[in-house]
Amino acid sequence: MKKTIASLLFLFLPLLTQAHSYWLELKGSGKVGELMTVQCYFGELENGLREKADKLAGIKAFTASVLLPDGSTQPLTLAPVENCYQAPFTPGMAGTYQVLLVNDTRAVQDWTSHKMGIVRPREYLRAVCQVGGGSLSAKPVYYLDVTPQTRLAAGQPATLLVTKDGAAYANAPLKLTTPDGKQTKQTTDANGRLTLTPTGAGQYVVDVDFMDKIPGQYQGKAYQAVRNKTALTMVVN
Repeated sequence: MKKTIASLLFLFLPLLTQAHSYWLELKGSGKVGELMTVQCYFGELENGLREKADKLAGIKAFTASVLLPDGSTQPLTLAPVENCYQAPFTPGMAGTYQVLLVNDTRAVQDWTSHKMGIVRPREYLRAVCQVGGGSLSAKPVYYLDVTPQTRLAAGQPATLLVTKDGAAYANAPLKLTTPDGKQTKQTTDANGRLTLTPTGAGQYVVDVDFMDKIPGQYQGKAYQAVRNKTALTMVVN
């Protein structure tokens, strides 16, 4: 019996691992002069699973910063806590704050067990917060990116733009996770846009993947494709 269970776990382990992902959460009042904290998690958001300890080691490879309303960039230093890595920052002016984490230096991976082949992974994380009044202002910065085009408010339709290599990503498949943990699959229109209406307060996370099947070499190792993955976190107060 134990041998059978072990065999089943071995078969499903790749699927469980593949379901894991990184995402950001923002904590704070969203007011000028008051501390905010960005937290980077690894686990399964839709299942409420947040990994701990050594399973968070991959977060150390991310470079973190916050793009300020005036266009300048403030570096962030992520520090480990029980089940995430986090960094503080204090908004000094009203406007749109964009927390950006990127890991584009990961070694080539053999993901044939996930039916992906030999790939070079690139991961992008973004969290957007509007401090004070005014219009939201967010532009793409990553190869694969999701940016809100309007400020999010409960009960009000908002538009998201998905871009790939600087251009609108038409018919892009994505996953939307709502504050209650429910996850739905959606698709952008021909202009790379998606309209959603938040049903209540909390954090909304949008995940997009794109496999660029152009082979190459990185750090002396050949790969068959580049797997780009991006996740946007938006806060509705």
